[in-house]
Amino acid sequence: MKLKNTILFSLVVLGFAFAKAQSGDCNTMLSIYAENAKAKNYDEAYKQLGQLVQNCPDASPAIYQYGERIYEHRLKKKIGDQNENVKGLMNMLETQINKYADKINVTKKKVELGRVMYKYKQGTQSDQFNYLNETFTSGKEDFTDPNGLITYFKLAEKEYKANALNLEDLFNVYDALTEHLDNVSNERSKIVSELLDKEAEGTITEDEKKNIENQEKNLKNYGIVMKSVNGTIGSLADCDNLIPLYSKDFDANKSNMSWLKNVLGRLQKKDCTESDLYVNSVKALHELQPSAMTAYGLGNIAKTNAEKLKYWDEALSLGIDQKYVANIHYKKAELLRKQGSFGKAKREYILANQAKPSFGLPFLRIAGMVAQSTNSCGNTPFEKRAVNWIAARYANKAASVDPTLRSTAAKAAASYNGVAPSNQDIFLAGMAGKRITFSCWVGESVTVPTP
Repeated sequence: MKLKNTILFSLVVLGFAFAKAQSGDCNTMLSIYAENAKAKNYDEAYKQLGQLVQNCPDASPAIYQYGERIYEHRLKKKIGDQNENVKGLMNMLETQINKYADKINVTKKKVELGRVMYKYKQGTQSDQFNYLNETFTSGKEDFTDPNGLITYFKLAEKEYKANALNLEDLFNVYDALTEHLDNVSNERSKIVSELLDKEAEGTITEDEKKNIENQEKNLKNYGIVMKSVNGTIGSLADCDNLIPLYSKDFDANKSNMSWLKNVLGRLQKKDCTESDLYVNSVKALHELQPSAMTAYGLGNIAKTNAEKLKYWDEALSLGIDQKYVANIHYKKAELLRKQGSFGKAKREYILANQAKPSFGLPFLRIAGMVAQSTNSCGNTPFEKRAVNWIAARYANKAASVDPTLRSTAAKAAASYNGVAPSNQDIFLAGMAGKRITFSCWVGESVTVPTP
């Protein structure tokens, strides 16, 4: 009861002070308002917000930043007129965007505003899509909110179904969005991969461990967005739709380099590389302008492994777009792995991941090769089994950088750890804490766990 009376007394004092401050002391008014907002006394702060906006509109961006929280609270708790609350929230966001662009991240606020428009049906569907489309186009680097990305694509899909976007326009949004998701995922996966290397070396800090957790959460969210986007457009953007869509225009565009490049990009992205359209487009473009892109395409349709490797290496030497570098190294690694050249394959797999850090499959493939090499790596039975710890390490790395592989890679890691030396084996061999270096193609070391 004493605490309740103290809080009530404080609110009365603040209310009296605020009323007294209305005579013109904006700083005092703002200070009282901010204290209420910080303490989450949103109902009280709401009473003061209108007076601040009216009497001291330019006093501070904090008026509108706290105002944003206040209106979100009112909407969540269904306090007052919801339409007025929506308008109030939009006003708070718009004022920050228009008046305090130097104090905030404009793109992120625009994404919030676009989501509010969509959630509360403000403006037409086309208004909502066009606003987020302009925001994405002009501020892609900061358009990283997973919910904002999903909202943007949902609106694109709705516009397509309403015949406001044609299939080509929808594909353009899809291409731009998935490329952006790849980029932001790669940035975060690179951080995770580097920190996991530090963890393996025993030099990682507690803050860096927390950073791994945070980045893995980000990657999981982006994986959910990518799955949602691909699930939505999958049947529209598959080979069965792409090939007839572009085949009908091939003869009219076989001398159009821009058109051919666009078609090849789409077909390669969806792995429609066995179609006549793909073969004809590659050859037509190569005749017009031989390039890294056409060399890559010729490698894809080559009949022999030697030809494939020749054209893919040519594509790399000619500086092919980064998004295809990972594919080339992975394709080369697959050929080498199937030939039994594990050492060379490992190098190519690692290069594939370096080109696209969120690409976890190369690590899973390395794990598989390592696990197959237990008889050829290590000098003792214990060491031969210990190589499975290296395999598990790569499988865990695949799970960390690529959310789409998390379940599969985790099962693989558990399987490899299951056939590695047990605690009893470690004790009997007296190997606890010792470092084993494998001189075979694996070329790595592992510290034996201490039971």
